[in-house]
Amino acid sequence: MHKIFTAVLIAILSVVLIEAPVLAAPASSPSAPLGVVVAAENANVGAGVTTSGATIYDGDRLQTPPNSNLRVRLGTGQLVLRQNTIADVHSFPNGFSANLETGTVVVSSAAGQTFQLVADGATIRPANDQAASGQVSVLSPKELMLTGTRGTLLVTMGDEVKTLEAGSSYRLEVEAEDPGPAPNPQAPHPTASNHFLWIAIPAIAAVTGIIIWRALVSPSAPASSN
Repeated sequence: MHKIFTAVLIAILSVVLIEAPVLAAPASSPSAPLGVVVAAENANVGAGVTTSGATIYDGDRLQTPPNSNLRVRLGTGQLVLRQNTIADVHSFPNGFSANLETGTVVVSSAAGQTFQLVADGATIRPANDQAASGQVSVLSPKELMLTGTRGTLLVTMGDEVKTLEAGSSYRLEVEAEDPGPAPNPQAPHPTASNHFLWIAIPAIAAVTGIIIWRALVSPSAPASSN
């Protein structure tokens, strides 16, 4: 009887020792590194003020106060937040994804990479595997300003797809489409869907966007020596 009790006790202890590391492990692993801060001026990543060289993680919220900019490198792509901007960043196959809540961003990807930017229900991404970039501003919950600065971008909402070429600039208004009456009284009423209203902006706005993009994403020139 003593031998049986000893064997059972050893078995119980073995199970406890095996399971202990599993029970002690955190419920979820930390987010994977997504990129790095290239330049920061009083900007926030997550809940704290960030500095150049800080790591960006999947799911981080990026925020810039007035008179501030934040530039981050995400893989081979870049995201520049201008003042009063809030965006969340996430991992994305062969690139990165960003959800723009307020403000203005300049987003870019190198050849062979991609990005996905979501704002006011619209999704902006490169049209192909060539290098692409653009500037996106949230003017209101239903209005965006888009400027293509390099390559070709696709702007989609539902089944609608528009092309944004480099050097062009548009104001995009999101309008709710009237679904019309139901086919019969017993049938459920169709759900309204949103659609684009594209308004071309004079070329000067596109040129300004390209100048801003070059100023923000180009590396600083080394100081000349005397």
